[in-house]
Amino acid sequence: MNKTYKNFILSFIIVFITLLYFLYKYNNKIEQNQIDILVSNRVELVQNELTNQKNNALSLAILFSKNQNIISFLENNKPKELKKELLNSLENIKNYTNINNIQIQVHTKDLKVFVRSWEDKDEGLSLESFRKGLLKVKETKEPFVSNELGKRFNIKAISPIFNQNNEYIGTLEIILDYSDLRNRLKYMGIEIIPLLKKEYLPIATSYHEDNLLDDFVIIQNDYDKKFYDLLMQHKNYLSNEKFYYEYNNKIITQIPLGDIDLKSVGILMIFFDKNEQNFKYLPRYEYLGEINTKDSNFKNNFSKEKKEIIIK
Repeated sequence: MNKTYKNFILSFIIVFITLLYFLYKYNNKIEQNQIDILVSNRVELVQNELTNQKNNALSLAILFSKNQNIISFLENNKPKELKKELLNSLENIKNYTNINNIQIQVHTKDLKVFVRSWEDKDEGLSLESFRKGLLKVKETKEPFVSNELGKRFNIKAISPIFNQNNEYIGTLEIILDYSDLRNRLKYMGIEIIPLLKKEYLPIATSYHEDNLLDDFVIIQNDYDKKFYDLLMQHKNYLSNEKFYYEYNNKIITQIPLGDIDLKSVGILMIFFDKNEQNFKYLPRYEYLGEINTKDSNFKNNFSKEKKEIIIK
């Protein structure tokens, strides 16, 4: 084998190896871009679902605040009758939509607890000192929804209540935890764990006995234990220094959870398989209930029509 032929073979091998290297780098770059796009899409999906939860809560708060029985019982100081009305309404929602994580609270115009659907204590308790959302609605007389910190950190949608003379007499509040959000995302192959910073436990007293995760407390009892164990083993995943982390074909990322002041008080940890591309569509939920109201226009617009609650 002459020297020229050897040089040709050597050059061919070098060129071939170089091409393989650049092809490998190119494929890695393409794959990385695809993962970046996938994670961005999943994060956007979670954010959209969270927004839908808030919008649904606000819609319910507005509807119930116009219920003439609720208005009358509040104005005439009949908490027992109002409690019964709220429980009947919640039962209808549960029967027609399978949504059972809703709680309702009604306050007087001076922001004191009048009725809570989930308990009978704290009647007359003033919430003025730590419930910024209630203060905002009292001042603006406009509905409002946010993630708000109180004894618990959850979605709170508040609507003002007006009597027949259009006088402000109080507020109605719809409260949602993150269980329904988790169920809907789980259907699409996404697991979440909502976390609150430990520094807010003096305010969020309901979570004193809940599990801790580094500098956070888990604010939802129903969560994926394998995801929790993974975060316990790799606490650096709780950091937002990177957009996302990869572990055995799994993606771990997060979005901030801000309160009414848009200040981050927690994070929503997100976990999914990067190879899962095809998600099932969410089911359609129909609300076939009837809102009890004496307002004829309101009846024509709402109670006589079939309502569909569709979260995309």
